[in-house]
Amino acid sequence: MSLILTAAQRADAARIAEIHMAAFSSNAMLLAQFPTTAVRDALEKCIESKAHADINDPNITVLVIRDTNTTESGESKQDHTHQACGTIIAFAKWAHPVSINDVYTESPWIWPEGTNLEVLGEWTRKTEEAQAYAVGVSPCYHLSFIGTDPSHERRGAATMLIQWGIHQSKKYNVPIYLESTLVAAPLYRKLGFVEVGKFSLNYEVPDSGITQT
Repeated sequence: MSLILTAAQRADAARIAEIHMAAFSSNAMLLAQFPTTAVRDALEKCIESKAHADINDPNITVLVIRDTNTTESGESKQDHTHQACGTIIAFAKWAHPVSINDVYTESPWIWPEGTNLEVLGEWTRKTEEAQAYAVGVSPCYHLSFIGTDPSHERRGAATMLIQWGIHQSKKYNVPIYLESTLVAAPLYRKLGFVEVGKFSLNYEVPDSGITQT
């Protein structure tokens, strides 16, 4: 198999941001939170900066999946001598278990000018409430972000990234938690996750006049 899972390096941050934007380019929530092309262009740089901080954070593991049969330019690569070779095709961010008694604050997001902070804030509030409902104050592994390059979907990359967290959860006997869209939910169920609640948010997708839930 040509796919390998490795810890992300700082040099990978730009590619992680690129995949994030490609994977969620048509996501209605992203479009509502970052309503113009200019804001979304700036968002990619913000994601890159946050990825740098997360990669350096000992309480976060940022993972990438590399296709060792291709270079970053997409050319075939038959021979490689280092596991860091190959194109990054997917990534995930896993937050580690942190006790409420621990002194720890994750590095903040710096959002671009023009962000719809009302929609973003409401979404953040609902996700925090959902996690509190699901696991309470128990330290847990939390899948914060996951994304696959659309041109490399259905190759098993997402499953590899998720299984890392499942292994950690079992190894250290702590809960594992994530939020999922309705589209992605079947994959998580297949891997053993159990739905404990749902939440929704009303918002308008820019330039469409459509209100989504």
